Amino acid sequence: MKQYKKGLILGRFQMLHKGHEYIIDKALELCDSVLVLIGSSDKSNTIDNPFDYELRKFMLEEVYKDKIKIAPLPDLGVGNVPAWGDYVLENALKLDGYPDCIIFGIEAKCDTWFNDKVKEKINFIKVDRQDIKINASTLRQYMYDNEYDKWKEFVNPVLYKYYSMLRINLMKAYISPSKPKITIIDDD
Repeated sequence: MKQYKKGLILGRFQMLHKGHEYIIDKALELCDSVLVLIGSSDKSNTIDNPFDYELRKFMLEEVYKDKIKIAPLPDLGVGNVPAWGDYVLENALKLDGYPDCIIFGIEAKCDTWFNDKVKEKINFIKVDRQDIKINASTLRQYMYDNEYDKWKEFVNPVLYKYYSMLRINLMKAYISPSKPKITIIDDD
């Protein structure tokens, strides 16, 4: 038996990378079961969200097999406010019951998602992934620039064989007659 029964992780996983894995691995270490909600599951084919839900789920399943539960979480459109946190918890409750803990990377915005009452009921485990200096935006830029060796440094080896397919999907979102070449500068 582990320290917690049910852990919850939320992410867009708009290129699954070793930083995400570090957080998921920490959750698996601490929790009997881990639910991973894929945020912005209703978004795809855009610069911020090039991959659809099914592809993001596929990447997670390739790396974790049946060690985690995976479910979609469409955008609510309210921003980083407690209404978003309530929405996340409502979805988790429907899918897997109320979580004992939420595991996430150290990001200021996460602290605004939940009100004090929720913070008293659930353990919030902040995982510092400073040793893994990568974000999905940078990985997408590596893919856009076709810098396979740089991309490979931050991605699970299980996913290497899918690079071409992933890059094709990314390029569909980045280049079309109406979309010029765009350099990514956002951070996630």
